[in-house]
Amino acid sequence: MFQPLVHFALLATAHAAEAGPATEFGFLRAPLAQDTAAAPAPAWTGNISAGFVMTDGNSEMRQANASADATLKREKDAFTLGFLWIYAENNNVGSDWVLTDRKTFGRGKYDYFFAEKTYAYGLATAENDLLQGISLRWNAGAGIGHQYLDTDTWKFAVEAGLAYIDTDYRSATDTDDLTVRGSTNTAYKASDTWSFAHILEAYPSVEDSEDVYGRSQFTADVKLSENMLASFKWVLDYDNTPVPTNDRVDNRYLLSVGWKF
Repeated sequence: MFQPLVHFALLATAHAAEAGPATEFGFLRAPLAQDTAAAPAPAWTGNISAGFVMTDGNSEMRQANASADATLKREKDAFTLGFLWIYAENNNVGSDWVLTDRKTFGRGKYDYFFAEKTYAYGLATAENDLLQGISLRWNAGAGIGHQYLDTDTWKFAVEAGLAYIDTDYRSATDTDDLTVRGSTNTAYKASDTWSFAHILEAYPSVEDSEDVYGRSQFTADVKLSENMLASFKWVLDYDNTPVPTNDRVDNRYLLSVGWKF
């Protein structure tokens, strides 16, 4: 008499198991925590660093630098922010302190991926530079980029587009140019301790082939602890048509200690 009932119960149990985790013995159940847990929200990553050098005696000098970089990556787009500040002054014994270098540079960039490795970007920068005689230079541009490498060890991207650059000089004629922008962005993680990065940008003018502006920044970071790092930066600025009496190239070498987040 009970045999048909037993067969029916066994069939119902098997059917419930095939239906998947959303049912239990043929009845709906409340979702488990692991079913509803959302993926963690994208977070900003980057680092903040600062350095200071001072000499005292027959020659007095003090130099400070600070920098910050941050990136927010999401499934289809990314935001990148960067900041650099440099200050230096000398004091020959018996005289006043003399400003010898001051540079402030900031950048913001947005990337939108319309294909797996190809993206459109918008970029804006602003800077002043005592060595180049620049009171304010701002730059706004847009273009296309492609990631050729994007692994845990190597990252390499190439970008091309147009940019408008407006420069106010301290003692020379102000300029504004429509330029082509070409850029490479390279990063290499040699180990859990050492990592390297390089950004190269070139801005040849559309209106004057002799007018070319370029910038290069090489960074080497060494991990000191879980979040602490030491950093070396080599910043190169190039201007093919500099202010009279100025050189085309300025090199700055910076050491700092920072915090990674």
